[in-house]
Amino acid sequence: MATRQLEIVSTPVGAASAARQDRRMYRRYDLSLPLTARRADIGRAVEGRTRDLSSRGIYFLAEDVFVPGCRIDLTVSLARAGLDHPGSFLVARGRVVRVDRRLGGNGSGLAGVAAMIDHYDIIRSEHIRL
Repeated sequence: MATRQLEIVSTPVGAASAARQDRRMYRRYDLSLPLTARRADIGRAVEGRTRDLSSRGIYFLAEDVFVPGCRIDLTVSLARAGLDHPGSFLVARGRVVRVDRRLGGNGSGLAGVAAMIDHYDIIRSEHIRL
């Protein structure tokens, strides 16, 4: 009986992760910041938190109201350390590219939302009248 030899090729988890990160055009920052996300087509706004952010994309956790392809408006609070009021805001428009509903599997109703940012502005608090 002839035996065949199998070659197993595997990629270490860290190497696969590094290769995936190397394909990104813009550096991502792991940031947990409060945000308001509004689904443009139905006008529904929800509160959430960022998980990571780059100049062209965002991943955040929020109530599960988003669907891939929908347009969104985002306001992210860039709080000043040690102060009770926000320092500046990131105001952005974009499009949802992925919704991870498995994060809400524990009954929390939360989903992970990945979105591409089409346009953004930074607004400093001294330009905002409270």
